[in-house]
Amino acid sequence: MTTVGYGDIHLTTAGGKAISVFLASTGVILYAYLGSIIISLVVESNLAGVFGLDKCKFEDHFVICGWTKISEVALDELLLDDRQIAVITEEKDEIPEIKRKGSKKKIFPIYGDPSKMEILEQAGVDRANVVILCMNDDSKNLITALHIKEINEDARIIVKTDRSELKETLEIAGVTFVATPFEMSGRLIASAAFEPDVADLIEDITTATDEQGYDLQEFRMKEGKGDTVKKLAGRIREKTSASLVGIAKRVKGDNGGERKQYPNPEPDQKVNPGDTVILLGNDEQLRRASSYLDVEQGR
Repeated sequence: MTTVGYGDIHLTTAGGKAISVFLASTGVILYAYLGSIIISLVVESNLAGVFGLDKCKFEDHFVICGWTKISEVALDELLLDDRQIAVITEEKDEIPEIKRKGSKKKIFPIYGDPSKMEILEQAGVDRANVVILCMNDDSKNLITALHIKEINEDARIIVKTDRSELKETLEIAGVTFVATPFEMSGRLIASAAFEPDVADLIEDITTATDEQGYDLQEFRMKEGKGDTVKKLAGRIREKTSASLVGIAKRVKGDNGGERKQYPNPEPDQKVNPGDTVILLGNDEQLRRASSYLDVEQGR
């Protein structure tokens, strides 16, 4: 439908009438074409969000590759720590489930093969702090780890594998930490068999999902905060009620690099700026520790 005037001027010639019809029809077609383009862009943008085809814009975030029971648990823990996470899944049907885990400001689901460079770039791996590989295919985990180091050599890479014999290979590929769930579960079960209180304690302090329980957190020491273990642990205990149970020192590399852990360190051992202190406490105690040390937990 179009308008052609109020009838004040009448076209009498065939040529004039033809031009009038042409202009009216062209206007209708042009508006319809522009409208279809706008609608197409809006629909395409909405579908991209629904099916995980958008590009992640997070900075210093975490990326989880593969949607499994283990990655679901990891996601829950990271969300409690107020992290931003991009999650890559190879199953389109899993996108709505991932979205229900949290808000758009915290979770960015992506549909695709994590072992492909373009999908890793879509997840913003070049700006990511940590990448967690939870795929069930170990060869894919290895290929993905190599791609990640090519895109972002500073990213820390954590890999889940059921085959402990692959640990050395994955570490050579640049993986920071290799987790073998069966081995960890086996040790916890054995502990529960003859020292159940120890097993319960380990389960409690290794999760952040229990608001009433305790947690282990690490804090990187800043300039002016270092001291001996005895003095530092005393101040932390007095100011926050949290307990210092271990420290970690960098032994190689400038950006975190390889680190050596010292559980229950000697009282006179020195804690320097850049070292990590590992604290045990409840949620409130660890919040006070973060404020006292003037640093966020984690790396």
